[in-house]
Amino acid sequence: MVLAPDVILASQSIGRRYLLEKLGLRFRTAVTRLDEDRITDPNPLKTIAKRAVAKATEVVNNPRVYSVPEDRDVVVIAADSMAVVGKKTYGKAVDKLDAARILKELMDKTHTFTTTVHVVHMVLGKVKKTWTKTMTTRVTLRKLTGPELESYIARYDFSRFAAGYSINETPWDLITKIDGSYTNVIGLPFEVLLPILRTLKIII
Repeated sequence: MVLAPDVILASQSIGRRYLLEKLGLRFRTAVTRLDEDRITDPNPLKTIAKRAVAKATEVVNNPRVYSVPEDRDVVVIAADSMAVVGKKTYGKAVDKLDAARILKELMDKTHTFTTTVHVVHMVLGKVKKTWTKTMTTRVTLRKLTGPELESYIARYDFSRFAAGYSINETPWDLITKIDGSYTNVIGLPFEVLLPILRTLKIII
């Protein structure tokens, strides 16, 4: 009997879990202990890519810690997302006040929401192949009034999401335009992930 691949999502992102569940995938999550803030590069896109790769590498290099089996195929899915304006990046807010600060800086303008997906395919405990791809989506936010912003932050804990907002939980018309992948802004672009999963015969 051939065992199905053990799919591991190296992320605690609610949005990424939501997307994999929508695909009907059987998977488990592995929350890495990386200090992501220490992984940086002068180029914002390289910072995002390095963090995505580091998450998967942490799981692959510590099979006992993350219960990575050696007797079956393993697929580790990692990703990192940020909003980018010029050379400035906006990741997860540290708290609601920080989320309000980020939103104030992003409102009434267009930013680039960027996600790097890094997938590792392991066979019998050894890395067989890796994929790394970055996708960008241009997102325009409208300007909230002071009371609107206060209510927005009070109702939802947007410190859990990159750039302080979540496209699939936004209760109002904060986002006025999206140019590119919708699932990218949730944190796991299907345009990147689905071809890889089909290559691995995890989905049809």
